[in-house]
Amino acid sequence: MNTVRVLIVEDDIVDRIACRRAFAQAPGFSCELLEAESGQEGLDIALREKPDCILLDYHLPDLTGLEFLARLAADRGEPQPNIPVMMLTGADSATVAAEAMRRGARDYLVKDSDGRYLDFLAGAIDRLLREQRLIDEKLQAERVLRQSQKELRELAAYQEKLKEHERTRIAQEIHDELGGLLTGIKAYISVAIERAGEQSDPLLKDAAKLAQDAIETVRRVITDLRPSVLDQLGIWPALEWYAEQVGQRSGLQCSCNITPEAQALELDAERSTMLFRVAQEALTNVVRHAEASEARVIVDTDGENVVLRVEDNGKGIESAGLSDRESWGLFGMHERTRRFAGELIISGKAGQGTTLQLRLPLEDKNG
Repeated sequence: MNTVRVLIVEDDIVDRIACRRAFAQAPGFSCELLEAESGQEGLDIALREKPDCILLDYHLPDLTGLEFLARLAADRGEPQPNIPVMMLTGADSATVAAEAMRRGARDYLVKDSDGRYLDFLAGAIDRLLREQRLIDEKLQAERVLRQSQKELRELAAYQEKLKEHERTRIAQEIHDELGGLLTGIKAYISVAIERAGEQSDPLLKDAAKLAQDAIETVRRVITDLRPSVLDQLGIWPALEWYAEQVGQRSGLQCSCNITPEAQALELDAERSTMLFRVAQEALTNVVRHAEASEARVIVDTDGENVVLRVEDNGKGIESAGLSDRESWGLFGMHERTRRFAGELIISGKAGQGTTLQLRLPLEDKNG
């Protein structure tokens, strides 16, 4: 049998003695009693001894029960435990009891003049502690879950960083190796055509065209992997350049408008990459799914956040698409945003297009 440590905060010695007897006579109940005659003494003992629960009289010489609860909550902090409180109130104090529960008391007993409440005291404390154990287990499970989510997000952020580094490395190798080879092949073919003159084989001209197509494909792959303009010129020129590229490739009328206030902002490399990737994913979705003829990228600031909007005049995303767990592109955008404490909202109406809005804090709010 576990021994329960109960702190009695009661200025009436007769009532304290009665409580002692009630606990001593309760079958199957073992407790160690701590006693305080005033509210301040009770607070000191509670914070020092950390009892399992507190039996609190409402009327104390220096504090009311409500004031005691308020100070206990103010003084208690991590790693101080949450100590459940049983309030003892007068027979005509239903309002006080309700307010005490609102202020943090876990339960209450009415002190009747005949002392019948003493018969229920040990059972009420036992029930209080069982409920507290359930609450503690739930809070611990929530803490473990939050920690697990935090670690998963940190892992995802680390993997995203590795992926960007790998994209940069692969793009550089493709540019240096494959791009160089294709350029050399095209040059040799061009020389062969010149030497042959009008007698050159038509297949050589076809080969030259294929080589040029391959070079353009390599450039497009490199751009998708890691556009050099992002590293060389920064996020704002990169967004303008990418919107132009989307328009040229897809035939979509794609514009990019960045306000002077946003242009004046300097984002760090990780935020710049995140902003670019979200815009890239959004425009990719427009091209693939929106059936739109026009898309707009708009960047502004509200003083505390960079605000990115990507709008289209397509068929509009449906609510089912927003909640679909298989929409990994949308899920990825949300995860990228959460890493920087940003807010991503995607909304659409049938036949009226879709709007993606990203609010990115200029300062790190994740600590």
